[in-house]
Amino acid sequence: MQFTAGGPAVTGQWSREQTARATFTSWIGLYGSNPDVVLRVTATSGGRTRVLTSREHGRLVATASENTRPC
Repeated sequence: MQFTAGGPAVTGQWSREQTARATFTSWIGLYGSNPDVVLRVTATSGGRTRVLTSREHGRLVATASENTRPC
């Protein structure tokens, strides 16, 4: 989560995708109405990071399938 574009990020790491998505949903409720906040769920594997879900400027901008697994 970033409160300003290019600003420092607040991060968390979860071993289960379901937990990460639940936290993402709660952060949307807390911070999603702020147009400067960027929220992302990413998956990292083999040194590669993919965005699974992203909200910017108060709206959903990217989402991967629920069945998507990290590469």
